[in-house]
Amino acid sequence: MYQRIIELLRIHGYTKEDTMADPIYIKTVSGTKKGVFVLYDENPDGSRVTQEDIEDMMREGRRTAGEGIPILVILLSEHGKAVFMDPEHRFDELYEPVSMILRTGGETRPKERKKKPLFPGTYKMTVIIFAVNLILFIVSEVYGDIIYYMGAGRPDLILYDHQFYRLITSNYLHFGWDHFYGNMVTLIILGSTLEKMVGSLSYFLIYTGSGILGSLVSAMYYEAVGEIAWSAGASGAIYGIIGALIAMLIFQRERIRRIGGRWLVFVAAGSLFHGFQSVGTDNAAHVGGCVSGFILAGLLHVLLTEKQE
Repeated sequence: MYQRIIELLRIHGYTKEDTMADPIYIKTVSGTKKGVFVLYDENPDGSRVTQEDIEDMMREGRRTAGEGIPILVILLSEHGKAVFMDPEHRFDELYEPVSMILRTGGETRPKERKKKPLFPGTYKMTVIIFAVNLILFIVSEVYGDIIYYMGAGRPDLILYDHQFYRLITSNYLHFGWDHFYGNMVTLIILGSTLEKMVGSLSYFLIYTGSGILGSLVSAMYYEAVGEIAWSAGASGAIYGIIGALIAMLIFQRERIRRIGGRWLVFVAAGSLFHGFQSVGTDNAAHVGGCVSGFILAGLLHVLLTEKQE
């Protein structure tokens, strides 16, 4: 059914263009473009496509093909009736042939759809990161300081002994319950928001890259001021999430409209202020992580935009 509709669109003169969501099929008539999305009402991971997902997809389509173009959404279903979403009645020529394909049916969801869901919809990477942090927190509580000696960060060990693995492992260790709890609550709230917008892979790259760079900035700063102290915690990576969300506010505001810019700036500024007022807080990692997350998200935005073009 899906492939037959795509073939029908090609016969009618529609050509495929990739967007950050699903492909859009575009036709130009008398200098005016119009586009068609064809998708299933259920993502490969089992989550349902929501109205919000459809609106985000249509925005991506107009960002690719041109603002104000009419867009038809054909929402297929393996469990119920398909939906022909044409509120402006600009695609009447497709209604009858598409309806005929839907009546005859016969073809199931194409396998290629599994490669690219509409939006991640789930928060698998956030859950995995949380689970790793939880496991290592339990292990460190059971075995004590030996775990910190093995994986926490320290300027001399990183910069002079070249134990660079600590730039990663230190992001998954926490000094006590309060430290762990505060970071994980923030991770779940902000991390799940960012993951849904950019996808699990980009989210993982931003989180890990921010954590590594935040740890490196911390090591270089404390070496420069002559302080040799152990450091650990996910806050550098979490500040990378905050930096990435701020970048999204600048580059793709329509995809983060539910989060107010003032609220996000307040969270970042408040957290930094609290850190500077608290004894033993690694603010170098916070600042380094936040700046790194902003830069990494900006680079990913530029790369994805160039790929579309």
